Amino acid sequence: MFLNDPFFIGICFFSIGFLSIVGFTSLYLNFFFKSSIYKYYSYYVLSLLLFVVIVYIKNTGDFPNNSDRRSLMQLVVDGIQILSSYLFCTFIYNSMIYQDIKYKRLKKVYIFFVGFTIFYFIILFLSPNFVLKSYTFFIISRLIIYVISIVFYYNIGRELNVIYFRYIFIGITILFLSGFMAIWDSTVNYKTSVYTGFDFLCIGYFFENCCFMGALIYEYFIVEKEKKDIEYQHQEQLFNTQIEIQTQTMQHIGREIHDNIGQKLTLASLYTQQLAYENKTSQINGSIESISAIINQSLSELRELSKSLTDNFIDSNSISSLLESECLKINELKIAKVIFTTNANQIKLDYQRKSILLRITQEFIQNSIKHANCNNISISLHISNNLLQLKLADDGKGFDVNASQLTKSGIGLSNMKKRAELIGGKYDIQSNSNGTKIVVEIPISL
Repeated sequence: MFLNDPFFIGICFFSIGFLSIVGFTSLYLNFFFKSSIYKYYSYYVLSLLLFVVIVYIKNTGDFPNNSDRRSLMQLVVDGIQILSSYLFCTFIYNSMIYQDIKYKRLKKVYIFFVGFTIFYFIILFLSPNFVLKSYTFFIISRLIIYVISIVFYYNIGRELNVIYFRYIFIGITILFLSGFMAIWDSTVNYKTSVYTGFDFLCIGYFFENCCFMGALIYEYFIVEKEKKDIEYQHQEQLFNTQIEIQTQTMQHIGREIHDNIGQKLTLASLYTQQLAYENKTSQINGSIESISAIINQSLSELRELSKSLTDNFIDSNSISSLLESECLKINELKIAKVIFTTNANQIKLDYQRKSILLRITQEFIQNSIKHANCNNISISLHISNNLLQLKLADDGKGFDVNASQLTKSGIGLSNMKKRAELIGGKYDIQSNSNGTKIVVEIPISL
């Protein structure tokens, strides 16, 4: 027994403490990402922890040499070693698939290893004395594990341009070296050394799992962030596509208004003018002129609408002019009073940012009039400290921001926020019984 051996006790408790920290860290990562690689790695670390604990109990407890109890403990240690090898290969196999689906081609190798593990445990339960006494069986079983592991090791070695695989490759290399040293020590020094390779295994577990944790933490802080960036870029591309489709649709509607409905109204206006000229009855002439005035007014409004639906209208006007024009339209309707202030008359923005700021403003005005029952709306566009700030406020009844949902008739509050974020802007909304306020800030270069 090693009860009074400080080196053995020290290496056991160091390994137990280290593996416990690693296990909790992997469980933490699995809690956030729910990925199979963190789950299988946690199982693998747990098996190593059980291995060290049971070796410590076996060698410090009352288990005399050549006793049945010590033989049973040795079989448990042997079984946990095989189980940890299986969990290790499961972790590596799933890690490879997680990085690239092409590694599913190694599925047959992995299934073979699963079959070997099942076979080993069948032999262990049916013939424990054979497993305990046959050193040849011990060596052959370990060689099979090494051969299978080398297949994974070789494929990982071909992908060292991937940083994640570099960590895994170094970790497996350390595991191989410590395993070979443990087998060598067990073979050569089993009569003179009390440790028979255990110290090499514990040292290997430390450095190996440092590499594996480096890989998982890299995955956590770098790769997941890159995936979020890719997802953001994908959303931005989808949004740009939606903007392009929306623009093309509005251009088509604008052309149809101008070329079709506009021409018909123009023709109707000419007919009424001709009718007024030919008619001699003053009372009827008054009605005809009224009809003509209505048609001309409608024609003028349709032309303005046609212009607002085309690219040229947004491209050829500044953001201040676009917002001011929008405010004038609402004031003419006399539904609510809109006040617009700005110090950004000279600012130049690209089409996308102008379009988004205009659509956010239109959506806010529409929601304020339709849902808030407001009397006054204030819109301000100001430049301060390389930031263009758009403030939208009304004096309506307000609402619960946390319980708000998308409106059926518009893009809704959620899409307003997404649009602001897609042009690198910050979006903030506040609402209470005194009204609603939205602030959008986008960085600009002056």
